[in-house]
Amino acid sequence: RLVANRFLTRCTHQYNVVGVLVLRQHRFNRVLPLQVLFVFFLAGCNVDYDAMAKQRVEYAKLNQGEIVIAAIQDTNNSHYIKGISLAVEEVNQHKGGLLGRPLTLHIERGSSDFKSAKSTIRRIVSNPKVSAVMGQSNPRVALPASIIYEKGQVLFFPPFTSLEELTSHNLAYTFRMLPDNQKQTEQIANIAKLLGYKNIAVLNERGKTYREFNLLFIEAATKHGLNLLFKRSFFDTDVDFRPLLSDLKKQNFDAIFLSARASTATNLVKQIKEMGIDKPILAPSNLNSQDFTRSVGSAGNKVIAPTLYNASATNNVNVKFKTSYLKKYHEKPDADAAQGYDSIMLFSNKVETAQSTLPALLASTVRFSPAWTGVTGTHHFNKQGDMLGKKYYFQVLNNSKWFRLPISPSFY
Repeated sequence: RLVANRFLTRCTHQYNVVGVLVLRQHRFNRVLPLQVLFVFFLAGCNVDYDAMAKQRVEYAKLNQGEIVIAAIQDTNNSHYIKGISLAVEEVNQHKGGLLGRPLTLHIERGSSDFKSAKSTIRRIVSNPKVSAVMGQSNPRVALPASIIYEKGQVLFFPPFTSLEELTSHNLAYTFRMLPDNQKQTEQIANIAKLLGYKNIAVLNERGKTYREFNLLFIEAATKHGLNLLFKRSFFDTDVDFRPLLSDLKKQNFDAIFLSARASTATNLVKQIKEMGIDKPILAPSNLNSQDFTRSVGSAGNKVIAPTLYNASATNNVNVKFKTSYLKKYHEKPDADAAQGYDSIMLFSNKVETAQSTLPALLASTVRFSPAWTGVTGTHHFNKQGDMLGKKYYFQVLNNSKWFRLPISPSFY
């Protein structure tokens, strides 16, 4: 707090420091996250985000010219951008754009840390034509980026960031596109109970996101009466898990809960199978990904993970999406592509509802207008910008293919 105060003293006369907004909202009576404090120093004192916001408002008032969307290609090159590109193409071809104006897509390369992403974020915010940002899936980037987008009055739709902290600062322009970690871990614990896994071994990476997943799962599992008999954590730099797994083999358990990034989880899961441990592995949705599926191979058999996209749904919205995606890319869409597609279609629906791209009006419309249904389900937000209504489906991996489980817990 003292460090933040000194920083604000040096910068307040310019009234352009990103952190002013967050500090005001916290009123100095809550502990500020380290990432948010770090934004103060990385954002600097020489960027006038208020002026950028005013330019955006003035451009929106003209109600003419292109409407620009910035989309961030994540570092693992998922199909998220493909879904976004398809949706932008459909909006322009089938609807003639939005409000009679062309919808333009600017694709930016993502970064693994905020420091390297800072210049891209500033460039996006400095363009008054940009109404929204789709992307920045890494929570280490998404959290501080949300503060800058807030100051610049740019709507922010992070597609894969479920970290609780993202929506805890009462930001007006950030909208989470998937349920948060608490809801996800609740569903994982529920599915474990439904499948009869009473004794669970818990393994987690020590990164912030995975620690949070771990703690929330423990809380949910305890509530459901599950027995957590083995708890171990590890670093993302660890490569040899055999000593840990040797201890695990001595336990009598039904399943493993594993919370880790895809690359670390791939190595760990392979060693689990090498050690002769043939038990189901429950995991968060980040393992339901191309990287993990390709890399883990047959060692990933019996991995169970949630997804927001039911590829087998026969409703008109999903059939149309799958047909268009297959025609354009000559492959079937996955959950990442579906998230990208829905992000644009949701934004388009809210612009048409608001009949404007004025930031405050558009953000209010997203937050308070009736629920909208896309290929990944019902989209409805609460006042904090958290996603409500979307339902998780659970899939099991077998020979590098995901198969939907015949039972799924209710999301509500």
